[in-house]
Amino acid sequence: MNDYTIIALAIPSEEDYFLSMTKKFDPETLYVECHRCGQPVLWRPGMTTRLLKLAGIDVSTLDQRCVILSEGCPACMPGETTFTTQVIRLNREKGGGDEPVSAAVN
Repeated sequence: MNDYTIIALAIPSEEDYFLSMTKKFDPETLYVECHRCGQPVLWRPGMTTRLLKLAGIDVSTLDQRCVILSEGCPACMPGETTFTTQVIRLNREKGGGDEPVSAAVN
């Protein structure tokens, strides 16, 4: 059984972003995309939390600006079942001043 399924995901609105800032961030809601082909990737529930824990990444440091990039997926690399991943924090709007933060997850 594959851990990955390709699906289309909607990008949250700016209003959704600010409303969700009052709640604790759920790492399972992180967007996952294949860095090679650009397809969204969805894996079984709990996989994101498990990968972050194995990599020693504190989930309290993550927010809606973070995404996971996979170096391949079943769509562009048939037969492969393991892919290197990275957690990336996207830049704020211009003038935000924060630098992007990258943390490796494997």
